[in-house]
Amino acid sequence: MAEIPVRTPTVDGINMALANAAASDTAKVGPGYTLLVNNGSGAEVDVTITVPGNTAWNAAQPDKVIDVPAGQLWSIPLHDFYADPSDGLAHIAWESTTSVTRIVLKR
Repeated sequence: MAEIPVRTPTVDGINMALANAAASDTAKVGPGYTLLVNNGSGAEVDVTITVPGNTAWNAAQPDKVIDVPAGQLWSIPLHDFYADPSDGLAHIAWESTTSVTRIVLKR
């Protein structure tokens, strides 16, 4: 697993420096954390964030799937409820990593 680096903008801004998506990415979660995904491919890419735990009916929580259209840059909030209890991180899977880059920002 590759933990996506966190960048925090300063008053002067930052170079976004998005890096290639990796098959089993992880990311910090919580207030102010955002996953930026740039889909440079020619097709939509699904980004799946594992939601740990069970519902009140003891069924597995459904994972969150975000469809990022071709050629678009998307901002996805990384909520606390995405945190895996074993490591405190969100676990992210990609339908494809070809021409997909990402970064985590904390404001």
